[in-house]
Amino acid sequence: MSKKETMHDYWFLPLENCSTLAEIGALWHDLLEERQMAPQNPVPHYQDAILQFAALCALPPQLKLGALLAYGSAFDVDLRLPLGLLHEAVLEADRPWPDAVAASVSDNGAMLALPGTDPWLGAFIAGRMAGLRETAVHDGVRPDDWTARFWDLFLEMACRHGDIGALRLALGHGADPLVLDGAAIAAAVADLELLACLLERDDERRPAILALAWRAAAAADKVDAFAWLAARGVQATRKGAPALAAAARHLALDAYDWLVAHGADPRAGGLLPAAAGSLDATMVERVLADGAGDPADAVPAFLAAFDSEPWELYAGEPRFFDLRVDMLALLLHHGVQPAADELAAVLRKAPGRRQVVQALLQRPDLAAPAAALLAAGLQAPTS
Repeated sequence: MSKKETMHDYWFLPLENCSTLAEIGALWHDLLEERQMAPQNPVPHYQDAILQFAALCALPPQLKLGALLAYGSAFDVDLRLPLGLLHEAVLEADRPWPDAVAASVSDNGAMLALPGTDPWLGAFIAGRMAGLRETAVHDGVRPDDWTARFWDLFLEMACRHGDIGALRLALGHGADPLVLDGAAIAAAVADLELLACLLERDDERRPAILALAWRAAAAADKVDAFAWLAARGVQATRKGAPALAAAARHLALDAYDWLVAHGADPRAGGLLPAAAGSLDATMVERVLADGAGDPADAVPAFLAAFDSEPWELYAGEPRFFDLRVDMLALLLHHGVQPAADELAAVLRKAPGRRQVVQALLQRPDLAAPAAALLAAGLQAPTS
């Protein structure tokens, strides 16, 4: 398999030489640390590590499940995911407990057949497994449901890592590119070969996948993907409004310009709130100059300015308070404002918004009509 076809940094490969939990445990944490995939590393690295190990490691299923339950961090990944994938191994587990621990732990179910495992570690594993089963029963979720979710998450991870082999493995197990808000599709637009693989076996949902890919390409500023998608039937004019909004929300200026140049209409509605959600003045000025700003967009634009938290655009920005004040001032300067009763309702639903308005009222450049509107909104009853 070529480097293109597989993730080239599988952290778990040394574990495939192990035959007992003790051997795995001696290597587990150090291997994760070396690849910066331990629980303390940024999400989603640890979940990626667990998904990779559960699906791709060549160890026997029961040993994999035992390792995950013995050493996996339930605070950083939902262990019901690998349990769903490996539940067949659980069904085969029918090993009696050693006399030393049977009286204490037999209520947890059978012991996994893990030769050489310390009985108390086996008891810990069984207790964890029993707890996971109980939560599944309480939630009314079957193992098959967790198996399906496992492969959906695995598909998104494979697309994010550019691993075609893992992508095809997930699709072969029924992974759905359209779930998780199309996260797999959004990751695949970075590499059109991946996107082509997502379309290989899914003629029925092909239009939906293409539509999501078009919007994802706009958000990621992948202009080269537009021609590829257009050749497969996506029309810029028909899918223009959602794509323009995605580009504006993510400050994808090249994608925005391409879409407008190819017939997407900025006046279609919904574009101004998306631009306001970026909290970027240049983006808002651009869409207003292009004709965005339907009166119906006033309240959504205000809400976006009040509540948007575009962390991916402002890495390290601890608060967005000043940006919110500036954005609302810009909207008001361009005549974008809700009616007084609409503003009062917006402020009533979230008291924190009132602090933004109070700061806005202190600006010397605020026009008198806008100041009167804001003051009226603040004076309206809060309940």
